[in-house]
Amino acid sequence: MLKNTVILVYVCLEFTLSQECSHTSPCTPLKGGLAFKNPSQIHTWVQNLHVRIDVDVHDVTVDWLTVKRRLFNGEFTAPTIWIRAGERIIVTLANNLKEPNPPKPEANKFGFPNTTNLHTHGLHISSQSPRDNPTIVVEPGQQYDYIYHVHPDQQAGTFWYHPHYHGSVFFQVLSGLKGALIVEDNPFLLLPSLEAVSCPLNCEHDLQMVFSLFQYSSQDSGDFSKAQRDIGDYEGFRLNTALDNSDQTLEEWLEDPANNIRYMLVNGLLNPVLQIHPGQMKRFRLINAGEYNTLAIEVVNTIPGEPSCSVKEIAIDSIYLDVPREPRLGRTYLPPGGRADWLVVCNEVGTYEMRSTFYDEDKASMGETHYFTGPIMTIKVSGFPRNSDFPHILPPKPSFLQDLRDVPSEDIKGRFQLEMNSQFRTGRELFAGAYYRYKTEVDTVQEWYITNTETTVSHPLHIHVNSFQIISYNQYTGPYSAGKDGAWRLYDQATGDTCNYQFSGYDPDAEIEEPSDPLKYLGHEHRQDLTQEGTIAYVEPGEWRDTFTVPPMSNVTIRFVTDTYVGLVVAHCHILNHEDWGMMLAVDIVRQGESLDANLASDGAYPWSCMENPEPLGVTGLAMSSDIET
Repeated sequence: MLKNTVILVYVCLEFTLSQECSHTSPCTPLKGGLAFKNPSQIHTWVQNLHVRIDVDVHDVTVDWLTVKRRLFNGEFTAPTIWIRAGERIIVTLANNLKEPNPPKPEANKFGFPNTTNLHTHGLHISSQSPRDNPTIVVEPGQQYDYIYHVHPDQQAGTFWYHPHYHGSVFFQVLSGLKGALIVEDNPFLLLPSLEAVSCPLNCEHDLQMVFSLFQYSSQDSGDFSKAQRDIGDYEGFRLNTALDNSDQTLEEWLEDPANNIRYMLVNGLLNPVLQIHPGQMKRFRLINAGEYNTLAIEVVNTIPGEPSCSVKEIAIDSIYLDVPREPRLGRTYLPPGGRADWLVVCNEVGTYEMRSTFYDEDKASMGETHYFTGPIMTIKVSGFPRNSDFPHILPPKPSFLQDLRDVPSEDIKGRFQLEMNSQFRTGRELFAGAYYRYKTEVDTVQEWYITNTETTVSHPLHIHVNSFQIISYNQYTGPYSAGKDGAWRLYDQATGDTCNYQFSGYDPDAEIEEPSDPLKYLGHEHRQDLTQEGTIAYVEPGEWRDTFTVPPMSNVTIRFVTDTYVGLVVAHCHILNHEDWGMMLAVDIVRQGESLDANLASDGAYPWSCMENPEPLGVTGLAMSSDIET
């Protein structure tokens, strides 16, 4: 009897191990472990400064699962494009997508899955056509020649490119339309230790890591099948295969949270394996090309308690730090759209894991937001040891990124209050195209005050054209907001009473549940001691960004120079479905002496207004200190 039982167990085990997963017989988890590889590389000077990018639908396979995705040049992730400061580059964007192309049901909704364009995220570049203008429209079957005049003083660094057609940004980036864009270092400006791991002379050590969410689990808005349904994608691209011995479809199985189909890919690969020698330095270019997930990246030894690799941050959002440093709290924080450059040395033979890790105390600085936790990549260290030294200094910043913290108040020529609100509003309104909420002159120093009236939710703010310097986290005394299903309301922070001054389209009769603890996240100006736990999302004052997390109930001062370029500048939440739903506003940079008339108010109510309605700073020209309270 015992012998028969053993045989039966063996037969069952053999059957289980030999069973193949497929679209009709799915299984979880998906398996990765392929060798790490960089995306394919396009060097503009090799291509005679003319690059062609095709947009079409292609198959993407992760383990046994093959799905239809919109891709650049048929690659997931898209090719890395290398450019140089001062170049004039033509990029032909050929949209090979086809009809049907369902329109939006109304403004600030998902629509037009097959209409596209191109945004160079983080570049200091003109927004006027035919350059980085997010309002350019490339319809199915059309192509467009972007002509970029790269600024002669453009800093070398890690950028990325993706579509920015309002209404389909979230869907297209989630699909896979994303790639690294790198401004090449001048090797003569680098110390030998940094030059040894950087293109153009040592590209084999210069590794791009484009992080992309691959999710079908319906636990949150990263579910790609839901994104397909919401935008009206072609049914033939859906996963409606019937399963064996089940009344479920493959799509339904994938969306079941119990199957946990939610992974972070690296260059389109699931948990790839990077092989390096002990002591060998590599440059990691980390790009959170995610649509809405925040990351906190670390490298840990797979043997608990054993030492890990040495990691130094050298650049954040494409801007070199003054000197290399270890990541604060042992992790590098990357909001959606954010980037970081690492130098990595693993001295000991072993296996290490790159992962994203968050802790409960992190919420103190970032509030409630979407984030990814879990493994991302494996690093295996073996072979003959090498010797590497970290550089002690880093390349200087360009002229338009010089320190603005000590600029006298009288030299600040423009001030603007950018208020982020509930229900995907910015400046208390939904995006309305070239309806300029603020205008300012070119080649001037700007001081902006970024506030978030949300009581629990943070928003990663991205500003096009010009990177900005974080000056201070200030006391927030302004209103708080709450809402649901498009209706929302502002409340007085001191009393909890409904504000006298609201916004355009306000419905005083809307039923809105007031938050139970609206002041929970107040106090960022006190918590912003960067040596303490719970500060992962804060930016050290003096550092530069093009995307940063605006915590709930916060007030942050930034400064920047409107260097060189006139035209449209959009500022938006880089949780890309929020952007598609209207969390974006338009600013206009004009030539010296032109009109600065703009739509600062919403139905007569200015930012920060509640029981009273103070005039905005941009109108009065009132000189305000950087520790302004709102």
